[in-house]
Amino acid sequence: MNILPKEVCLADGRCLSLKEIDPADMLDLIEAAGSAVTGASAAAWLGYAEMICSVTAIDGVPVQMPGTKEEIRDLARRIGKGGIAVLYPCFHQDTDEKMVVATAKN
Repeated sequence: MNILPKEVCLADGRCLSLKEIDPADMLDLIEAAGSAVTGASAAAWLGYAEMICSVTAIDGVPVQMPGTKEEIRDLARRIGKGGIAVLYPCFHQDTDEKMVVATAKN
């Protein structure tokens, strides 16, 4: 399991404050996702949304936990590609390491 840093800084100078999504937050996220969690890509959507919703502040300005898909999209746009690129390794390091080990074994 990864330990999420309290803050990450982006190449453009912005800093994102982070918190690990707790079970209650995850239930809220699933409810906000609505129909997005019924399709084949539900796990990918929720994983991506979890990264986005872990952001609690941008440059010290608090960010409210999104309550709808539209709010999740809006926060994703604020975070941008650079933000997602910095967040991704924080959430997928264990998965990536397991994939490398599995590939090395094959």
